[in-house]
Amino acid sequence: MKTTKLLKSLFYAMALMLLPGLFLLHSCSDDDNVFVIPGERESYSVHFIDVGQGDAIFVETPQKVMLVDGGWGNSGVVEYLLDLEIEYIDIVIGTHPHADHIGGLVDVFYEFEVGEVIDPGITHTTQTFQNYLNAIDLFDIPFTVGRKGMEWELSEHAHMVLVHPVDPMDSPTGNSTVINNASIVAHVTLGEITVLLTGDAEKAAEDEMMQEPELLASDILKVGHHGSNSSSQMEFLLAVNPAVSIIQCGEDNQHGHPHGPVLERLNAIGTDIYRTDLHGNIVITITDGTEYEVHIHQ
Repeated sequence: MKTTKLLKSLFYAMALMLLPGLFLLHSCSDDDNVFVIPGERESYSVHFIDVGQGDAIFVETPQKVMLVDGGWGNSGVVEYLLDLEIEYIDIVIGTHPHADHIGGLVDVFYEFEVGEVIDPGITHTTQTFQNYLNAIDLFDIPFTVGRKGMEWELSEHAHMVLVHPVDPMDSPTGNSTVINNASIVAHVTLGEITVLLTGDAEKAAEDEMMQEPELLASDILKVGHHGSNSSSQMEFLLAVNPAVSIIQCGEDNQHGHPHGPVLERLNAIGTDIYRTDLHGNIVITITDGTEYEVHIHQ
């Protein structure tokens, strides 16, 4: 799955990123919500880190850990991971080359040893993107161009499969829609609980994924593109059918995320909505592979 040094070089030639508190627990059973103090780490956990107007998701399993995006530079993701006493990250995914997703990953590469970077292989013209590539090259991190159907084992009962992209169009002019629609979308299985991480995938990417809607069904959805109306079509949401939906966006952000129609569609499908702009860090713990709880820390 890993590219050779030559392939990585060719890609570069094309191209010229917790203190315990009081949490609200919500399980996938019908139990009432209760307030408790969280204890030690569970077998599996998914951290939707509050990095403002950006994405950063950290996945822990008994054997491997994975970081999906890192927010902007100096987003606080490094400090968050240090608080978790993380020293090594097995997999880092840069879903697409926008600065609110990969900017903080540069900080991560300088702070932690990383086993592998997965990237859609689409270029961008920004200095942030060049810094991202330079850091990967500097630390000689194995680099994989992610494509639909690729799979990774995360632990004995945990794995990840990519459901997008198939073959994204490159965007030498930096077209934002094209770049968003190149987003890596990962379907993560942790025991019996499934999580869909969508990056900034917009309508065109959702339409492509809807060609095989059976691959999308998930208990937990990371809502696409910070809750923008360019994403989260009703047909897509119905295919995913999440019990819990997480929106990563910044408080009073200039884009007005999440957009009202997206919230209306999410409410219409009956999913529970959590937002980093309202709830801060959102951590989902899976205790025995079948039951999960949502913890919020503002």
